[in-house]
Amino acid sequence: MSICITCEEEYSDKRHALGYSTCLDCGEAEARVISQGRANAKLREMTPYLSGSLAQPDVLFDSRPGYNTGYTPGKPAKSIKS
Repeated sequence: MSICITCEEEYSDKRHALGYSTCLDCGEAEARVISQGRANAKLREMTPYLSGSLAQPDVLFDSRPGYNTGYTPGKPAKSIKS
């Protein structure tokens, strides 16, 4: 039996032969931390305002189609009388 480097409990020699130096419980905990870190980094990349790449987020929405024109999707547009 091999000894886990984190909790010093014994774990299977077959696991050690695969290259793991931790037991299943410690390995799972470490994997969760790594996975959460990667997910958080990816979410920061996808959110421009939080990553600092967009100083003024409202600028994106000022020029969108239909903004401040009175147009509402699903309703007929108002006709302009001359």
